[in-house]
Amino acid sequence: MKRHFGLHCHLLRIRSSQCVATDDDSVQLPRCEWVAASEEMAEIQARESQEDPEDSFPCIYESDTTAIKTFIREMVTQSVVPSMERCVATWNDQVASRRRGISGRFMSLSKTLKWSTFGSSSRSTSSNVAGSGSNYDALQGFYRPDSPEALMRKLADYSFMLRDWKLAQQIYDLLRSDFSNDKAWKYHAAANEMAAVSILMMPHSISAKTRTETIDLMLETSSYSYMTRCSAPYGALRCLTLGMELLRVRGGSATGDAARWGARLLEHKIVGSIGDSLYKERVAVCYGTKKGHGAGLWGSRTRKSAMWSIMAAEGWLNLEKPHQSKKSLDDAHAKYGTLKHKDSMFYFFEANEFVQGLETQIENTLYPMTESQATIMPDDLIETTMGEESEAFNSRPHRRSLMGGVAPPPIASLESAPLHGTLIEVEEKDKEKAITSNDFEQE
Repeated sequence: MKRHFGLHCHLLRIRSSQCVATDDDSVQLPRCEWVAASEEMAEIQARESQEDPEDSFPCIYESDTTAIKTFIREMVTQSVVPSMERCVATWNDQVASRRRGISGRFMSLSKTLKWSTFGSSSRSTSSNVAGSGSNYDALQGFYRPDSPEALMRKLADYSFMLRDWKLAQQIYDLLRSDFSNDKAWKYHAAANEMAAVSILMMPHSISAKTRTETIDLMLETSSYSYMTRCSAPYGALRCLTLGMELLRVRGGSATGDAARWGARLLEHKIVGSIGDSLYKERVAVCYGTKKGHGAGLWGSRTRKSAMWSIMAAEGWLNLEKPHQSKKSLDDAHAKYGTLKHKDSMFYFFEANEFVQGLETQIENTLYPMTESQATIMPDDLIETTMGEESEAFNSRPHRRSLMGGVAPPPIASLESAPLHGTLIEVEEKDKEKAITSNDFEQE
């Protein structure tokens, strides 16, 4: 078979008989994680319509599972990865090396200055720049597959998939200027996005200066191109989400930048109402990831994290999702509980009143009042308050002088005998007197 079809040929052997759940070596077929919501709902409805829901799950033989895993592992390690590595080496030597050289830089510079030194004539012919001076087809909006820009983009993508982050970042950085000169704004936005992601994927630490001058600039340029020039809000959503999560994973001062990009994403209003609440939760997680220093946890962002959790709880409650709202509000209370002053919220009247209102609404939504409870009105309740009579208080001082008088005994000398003992003694004395008087009358 390999002699006929080539070395990159693999054979997969599986059983031809259908597997059912009652077979000995049957296992449940794993579900696809990238299925759409409509397909998942249709699958659930089809499963519920059957008589036995347990038999509705597709099954596969365990031996077939092992064969498929072995086939994929051999194909990837023996064919796919070596082929990608050969392509990377070829394109890097034949295309990227020329682009990095002096001639490549001169051609890029001449392409930049060709249409920018003619004054008004450059503006009149700006619509034809991409079509006449570059390999970019402005009418169709793409590069030809055999063009140097397309090959370099494939080189960067292959390097990224092979986890050569440094080479991928270098190629993406070269393509940024080429796509900008050709006014290929979709390619330009994607190159900036992938260059930023490649830097964030590198294992070494990134300084604050690099984040400000490089990563922030790339993310800003990419999101602006997606939103304004390409009218592709989905691209901006993907770009800022990846940047936010990768910055959050790095920890330290990068968590503040991650939360800032999450807030910027909410300002763009490119997500719906559910997405708004979800991203508020993610911003809260970004602030909560920042660890403080010392015994006082200086530098932590616990209060900001709790505030964003409260905002997420409000958003979920407005969407009539009380369970998710309660989860976010409980998370906020847990964060406030870790502070040194746990009851600090009570000193802010409006904030405390707002949180209590959320708690009341969530409780009323989760546990609504029954009809019998609703019929009991406050006017029907029994008045249990007791009236009090006011008496005039005479604050005139006592006129008797205490000088020369006997001082009262100290408190320690006072006896604390039980009262019931004194009452018993009085009753016994009364009985003795009654017996004595009866004996006197008889005599």
